[in-house]
Amino acid sequence: MKKIIAFLIVGTLLMSMTSVSAIVLPKADNLKSPLSVVVKKTFPTTAVQTFNNGSFTGQFAKKNESGYVILGSLEGTYSKSSNYTGSFEGNWNTTTGSASGNMSGWFWGPLILGQIQNSTGESNWFIGLYHLNTTSSEFSAVAIIMGSWFGVRYAVGTYT
Repeated sequence: MKKIIAFLIVGTLLMSMTSVSAIVLPKADNLKSPLSVVVKKTFPTTAVQTFNNGSFTGQFAKKNESGYVILGSLEGTYSKSSNYTGSFEGNWNTTTGSASGNMSGWFWGPLILGQIQNSTGESNWFIGLYHLNTTSSEFSAVAIIMGSWFGVRYAVGTYT
């Protein structure tokens, strides 16, 4: 029975990755709304460990019929252990200031896997894909959040 459940979970993850890979990653220009959105940058300072490779900052959004809806901002640090693998930690905050939290995870090539947690301690896993534009130091990503926050989220930003 355990083997069947494990097989179903792995199969579901593989099918999810296949369907997510068909999604076109957003470009930074697509998330820039004609309406000005003020992003509060009041992040908790104790949650982020400083890694030695660099930092990132950006926005996250969801997509609906009319385009991308900016939900908030994110920032953090990353550490590369090789050209293709590494880890990251960061904080996120909604544009309304109604929710915030932290995130952490790993990346292997274009695949990201991690955990996102809000300020009340509730957490969920996410899996997704990302792309780096090394010419402009920009990133774009798409991820499926599992659990009670289930949904697809997009992110764009810059890294150093």
